[in-house]
Amino acid sequence: MMRANLDELVIVSCLFPAMRWSASIARSVLIAREGNVLRLYRMPMLLRLDEFRAELFVAQLNHMEPDHLDG
Repeated sequence: MMRANLDELVIVSCLFPAMRWSASIARSVLIAREGNVLRLYRMPMLLRLDEFRAELFVAQLNHMEPDHLDG
């Protein structure tokens, strides 16, 4: 498991746009998936405290808008 702050995670998502991101609130990790490769990052404290912000941040890492904010 790797450590990264919010800025570093955004940079990684820009450098590797094929990665699909997800969050595991129960284990406090962000998961970056590319094919058969998984990278686990410790979830920054700000995201652990607010599940909505974690979901919003993951959507931004995936370069898309969250579904529930559309309307």
